[in-house]
Amino acid sequence: MLKRRTFLKAAGTATALSSIGFPRLANAQSDNLNWFVNSDLSGPAAYSSAAEAEGIQDFVDWINASGGVGGRQISLTVKDTGFKPAVSVANFNQAVAAGRLDYVYADSTGMVQAVSPENNTTHKIFMGGGSHASELADPGNYPYYIVNGATYRQQMVALVQHVADTQGNDAKLAIVHSSISFGRDGVDAAVAAAEELGVEVVLVQQTSFIETDVSAFALAIRQAQPTHVIFHGYAMAVWPEIVRLVRDYGMDDVVFMGTLWQNEREKIMELGDIADGLIGVAVVNIRTEGAEGEMLKVIDGIQREKDPNYTGYLKIGYVDGWLDAMLAAKATEMVMEAGEEVNGDNLIKAVTSLKDWDTGGIIETPVTFKNNAIGLVRVFEWKKDGWVPEPVSDWMLMD
Repeated sequence: MLKRRTFLKAAGTATALSSIGFPRLANAQSDNLNWFVNSDLSGPAAYSSAAEAEGIQDFVDWINASGGVGGRQISLTVKDTGFKPAVSVANFNQAVAAGRLDYVYADSTGMVQAVSPENNTTHKIFMGGGSHASELADPGNYPYYIVNGATYRQQMVALVQHVADTQGNDAKLAIVHSSISFGRDGVDAAVAAAEELGVEVVLVQQTSFIETDVSAFALAIRQAQPTHVIFHGYAMAVWPEIVRLVRDYGMDDVVFMGTLWQNEREKIMELGDIADGLIGVAVVNIRTEGAEGEMLKVIDGIQREKDPNYTGYLKIGYVDGWLDAMLAAKATEMVMEAGEEVNGDNLIKAVTSLKDWDTGGIIETPVTFKNNAIGLVRVFEWKKDGWVPEPVSDWMLMD
């Protein structure tokens, strides 16, 4: 647990808590809140998933050191899944059997899909997670799950909108996506949006999540001659190799674009020149250096206490995890203030009632929930001069 350090002086902590809507309760309850996190700490999604767990852990340590949620400490358990749905479900079942759970963080869409039927009828536990799957923004089928940003469908449509805004009817769009469910999510919606906006779709190409030879996909792009290419459903494999080959073909004017998880700054920097000018989407703010938002200032202090060489930029997964924990804490505060029982029904009702909520800079516009999701997204461009993600749109609320 973090100790009370310079960045957690009593006055500063109270200011940060009150400014983002965490008032102290006069009649605090003494029993702990039980939070459970499934995270891929050792498998193919560990780069982002482990960062999500770290963000949740840091938030819990910070708020516990500040007096807890309404005076109640959070007891946090984190389990490794290796990104295997069967392990995720087994971990969840073991945690449920061990006693009351007030909040669960899921490591994948597959876990949410697997546990929701029983959770909906029996356990009724409030849930969040790293998945922005469009399917999960559905209070009917997933009534206890929240999506803490724009869904993959909304991200894809935002990129198509950017193409239309910048290139108009002269645009020719290619979409290259992975074959996993994440990669298929939003493709049809992007094609439909392009048609509605007058953008010609010249190629829709599916690949495996991991490929040993991408030359055929690069050749397909060369033959299609697009002005823009959206990559979707990947981490940091496949699409960089395709970009390199397309650039080698002399197609220097093609604008390459990618959804959320293809925009980790550390990985973008490793790509070098081929990432210059890449267009991405953000659902959270990853820059804490010089930030004005109170919560980003807190995170910046925590990071600099951990690492004197901290760059001022966070992993997307870290912010995703912190924000989810922040939302769970906010919901709990609201329920306790109302004098209600802390349970899944009351927590989901509380969090989805948020309107124009200030996240302390994590999302730089007020947050309102719709369909259990925060449908906010911003389009930005990577510039190799400092590798600063420069916004090219305002924060947009997507349908």
